[in-house]
Order: sequence, then structure tokens, then C-alpha cells
Amino acid sequence: MMILFVLFGLNAAQIRTNIAHTPMLLKKMMPVGVEGTIESIEPLGIKDGSRVILKNLRIERLKSDKTPRKIRVKIRQDDNIRAGQRLKFLAGLNPPSPPVAPHAFDFQRMAYFKGIGAVGFAYNEPKILSENKTTARLANIRNTIAKKVQLITAEPQSSVLIALMTGQRGAIEEADKEALRGAGLAHLLAISGLHVGMVAGVIFFFSRFILAGFPQLALKYPIKKWAAVIALIGAFFYTLTVGGTIPTQRALIMTGLFMVAIIFDRSPFSLRLVAFAAFVVLLFSPESLTSVSFQMSFAAVVALICFYDWLRPFWISAHRQAGLMRKVGLYFAGVLITTLIAGVATGLFALFHFQQYAHYGMLGNLVAVPLMAFAVMPLIVLSYVSMPFGLEAFPLMGAEWGVGWILATAHWVNNMDGAVLHMAAWPHWIFICLVIISWIFCVWIGRIKWLLLPIFIFLIGLIFIYKQPDIFISSKIDLVAVKDQNGSLWFSTGRKERYTADNLMRLNGAEGQKKKIWPKEGSANNFPLNCDSYGCRGEVNGQRVSVAFTNKAWQEDCRWADIMISKMPVPYKDCDANIVIDYFDVWREGGHALWIRPEKVKIKTVEEVRGIRPWTQTSANARK
Repeated sequence: MMILFVLFGLNAAQIRTNIAHTPMLLKKMMPVGVEGTIESIEPLGIKDGSRVILKNLRIERLKSDKTPRKIRVKIRQDDNIRAGQRLKFLAGLNPPSPPVAPHAFDFQRMAYFKGIGAVGFAYNEPKILSENKTTARLANIRNTIAKKVQLITAEPQSSVLIALMTGQRGAIEEADKEALRGAGLAHLLAISGLHVGMVAGVIFFFSRFILAGFPQLALKYPIKKWAAVIALIGAFFYTLTVGGTIPTQRALIMTGLFMVAIIFDRSPFSLRLVAFAAFVVLLFSPESLTSVSFQMSFAAVVALICFYDWLRPFWISAHRQAGLMRKVGLYFAGVLITTLIAGVATGLFALFHFQQYAHYGMLGNLVAVPLMAFAVMPLIVLSYVSMPFGLEAFPLMGAEWGVGWILATAHWVNNMDGAVLHMAAWPHWIFICLVIISWIFCVWIGRIKWLLLPIFIFLIGLIFIYKQPDIFISSKIDLVAVKDQNGSLWFSTGRKERYTADNLMRLNGAEGQKKKIWPKEGSANNFPLNCDSYGCRGEVNGQRVSVAFTNKAWQEDCRWADIMISKMPVPYKDCDANIVIDYFDVWREGGHALWIRPEKVKIKTVEEVRGIRPWTQTSANARK
């Protein structure tokens, strides 16, 4: 059966890849005429317009078999656009971005499985050709909710409320996102088990409360099971409203099984629920296995179920005959314990994917989670119910107050000294081994699992001694980063490829720090290269490195350098350097990473790591 399920999973992955297939744009196109139907709209803020996904496309100078199924464009003049409209406008389009470095986040892969083959922006105000409201009713409901929230509440609370009520997070300010991440509260924005569970819980509680007010019903009929059915229906419609992301799908499946267990008088707390939810999600979206949302949401749930399954006898005993004050104390203790367990379980994934971990997440959650549970989510449910009658103002204003306190808590915690631990990225194989060992610790019964503890500690030690590459070269070779003796990255420019530079800083464990730029003339403290207007040269870990900006520079340094990096094409027969990386190398292979040692140089490229995939058919691959 195990072999059968592995083969079944491989087939599911292949089928899903073929179903999701979309032509990917091979090169930049601007300006170009675009005509398409709006599938969804995500507000980005009052001044920034909206991010729109278009389907049924016609793109100038592209044949139908080369036209992507969908594109994502940013439209600033978005006052009159709605989902279901067919638009025509002038746009600038780009292929989805490849990873900035080997093993970095692959936006191309994510876009491929969403059917998006190009991204860009609109030059002018779109012309509305036609409109079909029935085909995009759900998307228009989301946009209507978002507009009502913007009308009643103020920023920045309205952006967070829009995210909680529609799943659209594009309008949230980056400073607020950073504060929530630093305070360990980012999970409050990712619509997952917390939100779906709270919505279902609120509906279940009030449905049962109302039904209990009618003695004829309460005494003769199973109103608890009726309330479970009503809660399940409410959770389903909430999931539709906020969009079916992976955590939301998992949460709905598990909430549904939870309510079904109540209906059939069975215990709803079981790892079988998690296994079934994972099976369903991976059956229809096998690509989600490598996504951060899938990994973190399932890791948190598995850890919490395992821990509370062990704690259940003590917890039941503590609740038995407990008074009001004791129950309140137990609730806050439960919040602390839940935050601690979920934080530890997801911390491994946060460090691996984002290179950061919130030290004071427990403090932030102690304030924010009760506010979310007892104020924000109940008022959001009430606003959903009252919105068709035009009575949503009062509950939305109450929810705005709760979100304001949550954001204030996030900024307060994030501004504490040492609030966030930053760590450089580490190899995939260490991460996979740590995940497997953690899983065995959760599910294995018996003491033999403790034999894995020394291995776990050894792998943690490897993380701290692992060294990041000494040189990074961007996919456009406009940016070269060299590490100095203290481990800090120095960038060849501060103007070009800022997104790439920011990501390289994060991968090096230095997110938020001031970037160091190469000197235009001479050298700088700890910087290993000496520069002039033609290029830079110096010694890095015993190897002579030259970075040439002009033809004259590489022609002069080819006899001297062990490693030649040139923005210009370099004929290999004319260069004596042991390693030559020029314009055409990065054009074909994408970004490069170099580990330099006196005896050898190890090189990894983006395309080497990714391999030949349907989403890697860029112009460079197409011309190999």
C-alpha cells in the first residue's frame, strides 16, 4: 500500500502539471495591446490601484498557442472595473521572475500552477468592452465587501479587515506586515485553521445558544448536532468568500470532519483528520507539498494534536469543577501553551523559508489571539450577516477597534530589542532530515525515538557552521555581491535589481541591515576588491577574482585572474582564467552562486538546480 500510494502521488503530480499547463512569456513585451476578461481583483490601496488577473486573453504579436492562460497586471486607474468585465488596454508584460539564487523562492513555479504566464502593468486606463456579472459573482462579492470596509473603516485597520473578510492582502502596508511577522502574528493574516475554526466556533456557539432558547426544540431534538451542521455551512461559505488557499482548504476539511464527528458522537481530535486533510489537498494540488503555507499549517496542527493528546488527562482534570477565575486562567494558559507549541513547530519552517524567527511571539499572541477570538472574528461574522441589510457599520467599527489593538501590539512587540532572530539560509537536505525526525518524535510510540535526538542536535549544529556562497551573480549580471571577511555582502550597485539585493541580504541572514556598496575608486574597509571605473579585482579566500565592467578590463585581467566575471561576452579562447562567467553564462543558466576555497571553487546555478521543467522554458532555455 505504501508503494501504491507513492506511485499514486507521482501520477497525481504529473496529471496536475499537465492540467495546469500554460505557455510562459519568453521575453519582455512593452508596450503591447492586451484584451482579456477579469477573473479576480485585489485592491492594493487607494493610491496604488489594483492587481488584476485576466483570462481568455488576446495579446498583440502573440499567437494563440503562445498566449498564456492568465496574466497578472497592476492597474492604477481601477475606479470602474469589476470582475467579469472584458478590458482592452496597453500594457507592459514580463515573464514571471526566476529565483534570484540557487534554491531561492521560485516565483515562476508558483505562477505556472496558477495558470499565470506573464506579469506586468497597464499604461493607460482600460476600456471596458463588455461585462458578464454571472461568471464572476463570487469575485464581485469580495470586491463589494472590500469597498464597504474601506468606506466605513480607516487605514491601516481597513486593509487588515479586508484580508480577514476577503483573503485579499495586497493593500496591507509593508510596515504592518513586517511588524506582524516580527511579533509572531503573521498567522493572523494567513486565512487558515485559526480563522475558519473561529468562524465555525462563533456560528456553532450562537446557533446552539439561540436554539436552546426554545424549550420545545432543546428538549426534543439534538440541537448540538443542528448547530454543528449550521457551523459547517457557515465555514464553507467563509472559505468561498476568502478564497481557497491551501491552509484554508485544510482548515475547511478538518473543520468539516470535526463537525461530522460531533454529529456522529465521535471524538474529533485525531491525527487521522490531519492525514485525511493532507491526502485531499495533495490529491488535487500536489504542488502545494513544497509551499510554505502547506508545511507550516500542517506542522502546527500535527504538533498541537500530539501535544494535547498527551496533555488531555491533565487538562480535563484541571477543568473539572473549576470556577470562573480558574477557567479564565486556564484559557490564557492554553493560549500560551498553544503559541509555544505552534511557534516551535513552525519555527523550523520560518527559519528555513524566511530566515527569521520571532522571539517574543508568545507575548504578542497572548494579547492578539483573545482579541481575535472574542472581538474581531465574532464581529466579522455579524458584519457578514448584517451586510445585506445595510447594517454592517456597527460591527465593522467594533472589528476596526480590535484590529487597531492587534496592530498596536504587533508594532510594540516588534520594536523590542532582539525581537527577531535572523539566520542565514541552510541546505535543503538538513531541513528534510529535521522535518522527518520531528515527525517521528510526534507519532512514534516508544522510547526508541529518543535515539534520534543526538542526530537532531548534530544537524542543528551543522546549520550554524554552514557557510553561504562567497559571490552571488544575478541573472542579468547587473548585480554582483561579494562577501567580506566578516561575512557581510557588498553589492556592485545600489540602484539596479533592488529586489534581488534584498533577497540576497535575507538569504545571508542580514535582512533589514544597511547594504554595503562597492567603492567607485580604490578599496574599502574589509572589502576584498580594489575598484576603478573599468572594474574591480582582488583576492577572495586565496583565489584571484576580477569583475570586469568593460572589454578593456577583462582583456587586461584574463591573464591575472583565477575567476573572471564579466558583464561583457568573453571568448574563452582569449581568456586564461580558470573560471570565466560572462553575460552569456548567466543568460543561459540564470543566477550563479560561488563557494570559493584556496584549493577549489564550487559553482551552482539557478537552472542547474531547477532542471528542465514546464515553467523553466524561458528565452535562455529555449535557445540552448
